[in-house]
Amino acid sequence: MMQNIVIGLILFLSTIMQISFLPVFFTDRSVPDVTLVIIMIWIARADFNSVLKWTIIGGLMADIASFQPVGLNVFAFVTVAFIINSLSKRFLVPQFAGKFFILIILVVVGTAVNQAIIGFAAGIGGQTAGLFRSIPFFFGQGFFLKLLYNLGIFAILYWPLKKLDKIFAYQNNRVIIKR
Repeated sequence: MMQNIVIGLILFLSTIMQISFLPVFFTDRSVPDVTLVIIMIWIARADFNSVLKWTIIGGLMADIASFQPVGLNVFAFVTVAFIINSLSKRFLVPQFAGKFFILIILVVVGTAVNQAIIGFAAGIGGQTAGLFRSIPFFFGQGFFLKLLYNLGIFAILYWPLKKLDKIFAYQNNRVIIKR
């Protein structure tokens, strides 16, 4: 129960930070996706089914906080989570020393897929300016800045989330000795 409260609180605070605090310091097109990066870290470290509910909750929080159509970020986050999970199972061997660097590549792939889905959905949803605005975004400076900022957020959050996972694993595997 405590694990669910902590994870929900982390997702809520990351969404609030992404929507209200970070746009003050970054341009509109290059605000880092903190919630997406947290979900990508968790999905690479855990099973898809165990993180799926948090992916949906994080997407709903991002949709509601950013006033986007409900389900847009949910669909994008679940798709990114599925791709990251598939690639991480293939490339992340448990005793492999370069795990962090492969995760960097997965964050780049996840960011690109997320931006493509949101840009495409904005075009389908009647916001044609959103679709045409997102196509040059992949070739412009905004996309590379967003990648760089997401990688910075990843580097900051990777080890604290890894430590949090170890704490949760310890709490879940406690042995109770009856006397």
